[in-house]
Amino acid sequence: MRVIVNPRHAAHAAPHEVDNGLPVPPWETPGRVGAIRAALEARGGFAFEDAVPATEEDAAALHHPAYVAYLRETSAELARARGATPKFAVPSVFPFGPNPRAMCTRAIRGAYCFDTFTPITAGTFAAALGGVGAGLRAAELVAGGERTVYALTRPPGHHAEADRCGGYCFLNTAALAANRLAKLGPVAVLDLDVHHGNGAQHLFYDRADVLTVSVHGDPEYLFPYFSGFADETGTGAGLGANHNLVLPHGTGVQKYRPALEAAVEIVARFRPAFLVVAFGADAHEADPIGGFRLPTAFFGAMGTAVARLAVPTVVVQEGGYNLDVLGACVAEFLGAL
Repeated sequence: MRVIVNPRHAAHAAPHEVDNGLPVPPWETPGRVGAIRAALEARGGFAFEDAVPATEEDAAALHHPAYVAYLRETSAELARARGATPKFAVPSVFPFGPNPRAMCTRAIRGAYCFDTFTPITAGTFAAALGGVGAGLRAAELVAGGERTVYALTRPPGHHAEADRCGGYCFLNTAALAANRLAKLGPVAVLDLDVHHGNGAQHLFYDRADVLTVSVHGDPEYLFPYFSGFADETGTGAGLGANHNLVLPHGTGVQKYRPALEAAVEIVARFRPAFLVVAFGADAHEADPIGGFRLPTAFFGAMGTAVARLAVPTVVVQEGGYNLDVLGACVAEFLGAL
């Protein structure tokens, strides 16, 4: 299997504490890519290729140009910082009132983010474009006839909205890959991260050519809280093309397996020409922030279920934050594919 690596991923290394005193747990670290690559190299059967970074125009296929410019300009501003100036940016004020507007650059940051633990650093924009490049290269290879290609990248992307970052995500690599493939035929996005794939849901919510299906923890207790409910089914032309399979805290194999089978059946009925899997290993029983109870071996069963679709597939790495098990989970999933 071809593995497309984001060579710029380590340019984004979020701080563990931000300037307003809010803690940022050290979960989403550059070490995630190394852990996965080491496991895949040990397993064998994978060919690695560095991606060419995407352009701003590539990102703007789904993201608002003003938001893309904000990411670029903020990263550049931080790269120029000297001395005691903070080396990261995180919002502390969000838009409010009947007609919110702001002139101060620092205040405007809140308009482009939906949480307080997704700091932008000097290297964030480069890392995010590198991730999009990996996803688009994977899409190109699948469109050219390869059966399955894996985009090994970070920071993750499935929480990124059209004009907002959040959940450690800045640009939505999986959605951008799906959008590129949609030019060639119908596409299904299957999100198997423990957290709801809000970004893809909202980016394609009114489109009939891209099916979005997410299997995730109940937003009653799990991030992103404001999105991922079962009654969110699409609108306009996209009505019925969005499905959320919501599972309770502590879900193990017994409850997860039928939800996965239902998700795969929904995808099969759609008859996509291509499949994009937003894959997270944070449903593992040892993940520090997931809350599910899936053992390592079950990720192989997940891969087997997806493989039965027999559809050309792009897999994009999303979450998974226990470095002791992350690589093994990815290797099990991809090995089954």
